[in-house]
Amino acid sequence: MEKAANGVQGVSSANWDVEKKKIEVSYDDTKTNAMSIHNAIAASGYDTEKVSGDEEAYKNLPVCCQYDHEMMMNQSGGEKSDDH
Repeated sequence: MEKAANGVQGVSSANWDVEKKKIEVSYDDTKTNAMSIHNAIAASGYDTEKVSGDEEAYKNLPVCCQYDHEMMMNQSGGEKSDDH
């Protein structure tokens, strides 16, 4: 999931909190938007509160990475950085 979010151009960081079942995502909103990140995470097989995960991708996840489908994304857009 982190890998999927970090793969979106404009995302500066994505960190999964196992206990809270949340992914914290920071991104440059001039390069991407929240729906692009939700869609990337869903394409990797994970549900978000806005997009259902791709079922085939989910089935291909290792058993340790399958979950109970209750995940939230804590997003912080508007962070602009010259580093990216």
